[in-house]
Amino acid sequence: MPEILSPAGNLEKLQFAFAYGADAVYVAGKEFSLRSYAGNLSDEELQKAVELTKANKKKIYVAVNIFPYNKDINEIEKYIKFLASLKINGIIVSDLGVFSIVKEIAPSIPIHISVQANNLNYKEIKMWKKLGASRVILARELSYEDIVEIRKQVPGIELEIFVHGAICMSYSGRCLLSNYLTGRDSNKGECAQSCRWKYFLVEEKRKGEYMPVFEDNRGSYILNSKDLCTIQNLHKFIEAGIDSFKIEGRMKSIHYVALTTSIYKKVRDEYLKNPFTYTFNNKYMEELEKISHRPYTKGFYFTDENMKQNYDFSDYISTYTYIGYVMEENQNDLIKISEKRTFKNNDDMEFFLPDGSYFKTKIKEIKNKDKIDELYTKQNHEYFIKIENNKKLPEFTILRKKI
Repeated sequence: MPEILSPAGNLEKLQFAFAYGADAVYVAGKEFSLRSYAGNLSDEELQKAVELTKANKKKIYVAVNIFPYNKDINEIEKYIKFLASLKINGIIVSDLGVFSIVKEIAPSIPIHISVQANNLNYKEIKMWKKLGASRVILARELSYEDIVEIRKQVPGIELEIFVHGAICMSYSGRCLLSNYLTGRDSNKGECAQSCRWKYFLVEEKRKGEYMPVFEDNRGSYILNSKDLCTIQNLHKFIEAGIDSFKIEGRMKSIHYVALTTSIYKKVRDEYLKNPFTYTFNNKYMEELEKISHRPYTKGFYFTDENMKQNYDFSDYISTYTYIGYVMEENQNDLIKISEKRTFKNNDDMEFFLPDGSYFKTKIKEIKNKDKIDELYTKQNHEYFIKIENNKKLPEFTILRKKI
């Protein structure tokens, strides 16, 4: 069964990923990964993350996928020794030098070759297998047919693909825009996501006159990728023999992690339950529309779709806002929540549960931590609420509200 591999930018997101059905998570420490601004985990938090993972009988992979300079090597060696002591389930690397360090210092830890290594053909995958890699994360630029051929040509090594999330405008992340514009090195985890800024044109002889880049039938946004979404075709990748379905998004919200994990798990399980009669249920696509995202694309995987670029607008689509989550299962009609965005009494609220179900109801009462009645909440506080149907809600239930 292919694993659902979810992002965990911090300990809180890790717990939500497991609560909503992830088989494994990928994380990073404070250094040496390609998402330095994802929150990431201190050494103590990494230890806690491994403990939580083992308690849930899941797997945890740590990204060490920067492209290091000479000055980084000594610290990377120390870090690999530390990771070896944690007995993690895998290390994600891009650089052949880091690969050799892991093989030398921690030979028992499985090595996963990052998408940043531009893994495009079966000869390359065979080479990584020969060198001792246990898994290769395939490039997003591949077609479905390419992936099928790689699986056919190279048995005996795990293959992982990205199935959902943001797509880098550069070639599998090999980008220097951030370096040039901000001095932040995208290949050392400091990408400023310059490709998602708004740009203006300046004509050589009209300095100071800024002309916006509009989108209409005669022009287009620049550097404006859609978001990858393969949920409708997930069964094809199962048939192709892919071992791991990776969801992008260590910098995304708890709502994003919970919902994407839940939906991809449900679709995988539904297909495996009866592949011969399986048909995709569009309700899952409707659910994925509820998280903040750019217009969706199937990317390069399927050639019948040529709309990888967003030709309509550059903003995110947001139909629901994440309000907070249930902190512990309620034993009576009072529900303890951690609130992230404000709401008021009598608001309509939607509750998304770890089993993937959801329901809508009204907020009947709001009480502060001292159980004094409130008419509305203040952001980032803990509250007790009552809802109309007095339903028992498990820990990690998501609260969200239609915009």
